[in-house]
Amino acid sequence: MARTIEDISQGIKKSFVENATLAEAYNLQAGLTFDEQFSALSIEAALVFIVSSAIWTLESLWDIFRSDTEKHIEESYTTSIPWYYQKALEFQLGDDLIFDAAKYAYAYKDIDTDKRIVKYVAIREVKTENGVMFLKFYYSGENKAAIPTEHRSAFEQYIKLIGAAGMHYEFVTQDPDPIRIKLRIYYNPLLLDDTGVRLSGGGMPVKEAIESYLNTIAYGGVFYASKLVDRIQQAEGVKDVELISETWNGSTSLQRKIEAISGAFILDFHSEDITYNVELDELE
Repeated sequence: MARTIEDISQGIKKSFVENATLAEAYNLQAGLTFDEQFSALSIEAALVFIVSSAIWTLESLWDIFRSDTEKHIEESYTTSIPWYYQKALEFQLGDDLIFDAAKYAYAYKDIDTDKRIVKYVAIREVKTENGVMFLKFYYSGENKAAIPTEHRSAFEQYIKLIGAAGMHYEFVTQDPDPIRIKLRIYYNPLLLDDTGVRLSGGGMPVKEAIESYLNTIAYGGVFYASKLVDRIQQAEGVKDVELISETWNGSTSLQRKIEAISGAFILDFHSEDITYNVELDELE
């Protein structure tokens, strides 16, 4: 990791005052630091800063190069999670795989991005109680919709062919999990009406905030109640938020976090799930 310019400068300054030749040339006093003997506006101080900045730039470039190299190695490493992720997105519906004897790997003869129907992928390493390790693939198409039934076996066979021999897989492709959110909103009546509609321009800021949060959850990610509340707090006209419950997977409760069965969520909106209240003494 690149050192700071200040750290580099201090190292140069220390070496400067400890150098016998420079000490004699500048008539430096032993025991005093560089900053105690040179003005911050001196040519020597300016040169130290310039050299330190150049060294910092070089070290920063090394960091970037190292990071890019490590990322490339990780993504290129056959059967690593990043490798599987990239290969899943490269699946081409209707095309056969050709075995490359030189590389001991399967590949498509021609690349056709129009045939790539898998748009979202998440992969998890899972271990059973018996100690058997397998990879769980969540995958879906446009708008995170489930891949049609007639196309699933082709994708699953593709993964098994290109993947590691002996590896076990589980595949999940479903439409996003519906989730109902019940809220009590305290709002500014200068900006919203009592149904949550924006007085200027229309639209429902709270509903929009919920949908925005659900859409920004990474595919295969986790719903966090606290992050939802934070997003709603930022919505236009909202003074305060009380999260009452979530209805998901057939049950209603107040959960801190939820992991989607399908890998994604979609709002199951019912207007009666959100009540709007005004507290006049809190108006700004």
